[in-house]
Amino acid sequence: MTSRLEIFQEMAEQQPDDAMVWYGLASEYTKLERWSEAATALERVVTLNPDYTAAFQMLGTTLMTLGKSAEARQSWTQGIEAANRTGAWKARQHMEGLLATSDTESEPGFCQE
Repeated sequence: MTSRLEIFQEMAEQQPDDAMVWYGLASEYTKLERWSEAATALERVVTLNPDYTAAFQMLGTTLMTLGKSAEARQSWTQGIEAANRTGAWKARQHMEGLLATSDTESEPGFCQE
């Protein structure tokens, strides 16, 4: 039986320029707590689509989980800029909250919207 992870890996190979496929792959890595691979996939997402606010949000949280707080804050900052460009006010508010508490939280949670 083929796993969801394997399906997304194959799709990413076949459709390397599809940000949604890479986001799906990142989500599967996240479920498995494969944080480095999730971060790599999410970096691909925001390279392909610099307005993908959910990817910036998840990337920041993934980087924070990896102990890369400066990079996490940079991702959320870029996500806020993307949200301002696209009018995604709810995503902007959420990332502003993550950014504001990133110095005090030991383990930020993923947004479950």
